[in-house]
Amino acid sequence: MENTNQSKVSSISIPDSTVIQQAVHQMVQGRKRSQQVLLASTPSIYSIEAIGKALLQPELTSFYTDLSSYGERALNESLPSLSFGLYRKFGDTGERKLYEDAYFERRGRLAAIALLAVDSNAPKWIETLEDMLWDVCGEYTWCLPAHLGSGGVEQVTGNIDLFAAETVHMLAEIVTIHADRLDPRIIQRIRSEAERRIFTPLYREQRTYHWQDAEHNWSAVCSGCCGMAGLLLLEEEAILTESVGQTIRSMQAFLSGYGMDGGCAEGIGYWVYGFGYFVYYADMLREYSEGKLDLLLSDSKIAAIAAFPLRVHLSGGTFVNYSDSAEQQEVPSGLLSLLASRFGIQVDLPFHIPLFTDDPCHRWAHLLRNVMWSSPAMYLQEVRAVPAERVIIFEDLGWMIGKGELDSPSSDLTRDEPLAIAFSVKAGHNDEPHNHNDLGQFMIHCGGENILCDPGAGLYTQAYFAPGREQLFHISSSGHSVPRIEGKEQSSGREAQAQILEAKVSDDDRILDACLELTAAYPEATSLACYTRQLHWSVPANDVGSVAELRLKDRFQWKNRAASSSSTLHSVGELQRPSVTERFVSRKVPEKVHEGQIQWHGERATVCMTYDANQWQADIEIINTVDHGNVPVTFYRTSLEWREQSDNSGAGSDETDLLETVCELKFTIEPK
Repeated sequence: MENTNQSKVSSISIPDSTVIQQAVHQMVQGRKRSQQVLLASTPSIYSIEAIGKALLQPELTSFYTDLSSYGERALNESLPSLSFGLYRKFGDTGERKLYEDAYFERRGRLAAIALLAVDSNAPKWIETLEDMLWDVCGEYTWCLPAHLGSGGVEQVTGNIDLFAAETVHMLAEIVTIHADRLDPRIIQRIRSEAERRIFTPLYREQRTYHWQDAEHNWSAVCSGCCGMAGLLLLEEEAILTESVGQTIRSMQAFLSGYGMDGGCAEGIGYWVYGFGYFVYYADMLREYSEGKLDLLLSDSKIAAIAAFPLRVHLSGGTFVNYSDSAEQQEVPSGLLSLLASRFGIQVDLPFHIPLFTDDPCHRWAHLLRNVMWSSPAMYLQEVRAVPAERVIIFEDLGWMIGKGELDSPSSDLTRDEPLAIAFSVKAGHNDEPHNHNDLGQFMIHCGGENILCDPGAGLYTQAYFAPGREQLFHISSSGHSVPRIEGKEQSSGREAQAQILEAKVSDDDRILDACLELTAAYPEATSLACYTRQLHWSVPANDVGSVAELRLKDRFQWKNRAASSSSTLHSVGELQRPSVTERFVSRKVPEKVHEGQIQWHGERATVCMTYDANQWQADIEIINTVDHGNVPVTFYRTSLEWREQSDNSGAGSDETDLLETVCELKFTIEPK
């Protein structure tokens, strides 16, 4: 089986232009009859009364406490300034965080005041909200400097990035909610800025933007946010028709980035972002068109995409996190509730409404919909350690996941529940969205922790997205549990692709055998003829047992000396293998128990690796870096270096034997 992504086709067809025109005409006529201050009618999601009532639900107590604490500060402090000194930093130095911290704090304070003001008639709340809306309307640009090149005027005018789109959507919904309470001049200015910055270049002038046909989150977020703002603010039927048509086409491009397996190459965090905004727009369009334009019609591909976070959830809110995603990810409870209702999905995550401050970007769309849509009834009331689906193979994406559980006897009765365990391995290619050079990367999970882990996203800087990015730890294969061959790391590019030679599951779903051919990932290893990684994952039958096992076999086949010009063919006598270094990355401190055995201790379990100490020499490195939020983090990289035989036993002296290097490892997972 080879993951060629041949099934990556769109899951929605563009409605006939006549259907769109008729639906939009009916929308506009209905809104005119409603005689609202704004063009849009007001469904419950925009009702002050409904929002106020939702905020008082017992399930939102923690959210409301957190929101109120943040809002009090927002009420009493001025918005942070977006100064030129901050604006210029990205163009001058590549640093982006200081500007973005101030930018997102401004969005957070506006969101908090807009939500809290629904439950207060005190003039100070509305006056503060008006001042904030006015201030955001006066920003030089709604885009981030990182998306504006050098940041000159010609790059600012008419530019629409993710955050300009999010801003216009946020303003449109806030002004819809508070339309009867805001000064008409505020409403007028918001409409004017939306027209100048978004609607004119996008819909009237029909400029071309790189994200309009992108097969990743940008197309869904940018088009969805602008499209939702259009549904709320646009008055002219022809321009609204253009908006709906454009947005549907971009959503079609977004969905074409997914295969029929529903897997998101960008990872769970970007699934939340991209697919979340697709769903938000689709729901609003369906409601305003009275069901005539429904992008969420039952479809196997969209249903598979909707189920993605539940399939890659391992346990305890920890996910498979290849690419630029975090292990711990807050999946919006409102989004999950809607998808569970629409597609009949059983959500086996614990019901939890993210706090206001959990999202450092304070995305308004998630916040409002978490308040209005979150439903405990959509979640399984009793969450088991392992869902019914124990082996998941994303054939298009090239991810494989095995799940299980172990008996976990403990003197602590509160922890005497089964121990959730999991394993995952990744194929794919090295030109994916938010790509890491990580073909063959695998992880081992137990008790809510990824013991052998993926580093996830690093700090976003100019260098993180520039040529040479593969030298950075989080992106390089040196930051993943894959080998270095002949001193070479994996290469970037679409041609660096894994082939899945085997993906076999036992009848009882407790054994997963996988074999990947990874030679193309190492084109600079000139002596390498073929490299395969074989993995055998097994859990106890019927979950009765206390040890799980992963066996790994890496086979490196070398070209004969006459066919190789590699300078790394060093000699002991006349012959010697090219160099190989196996690496294993963890946040846990490795413990070398003795030669041939290394352990990693988690909170509830121990992972033990057994290797042949006669052939491999172990070394442990400490790597200090920062994560996506610029928080210091330490990784431990355990290396196994091929050790040539130095005795006179004859081992390694046969030239035929020298054409192959094999590394066989056994990992066991055992509860503490």
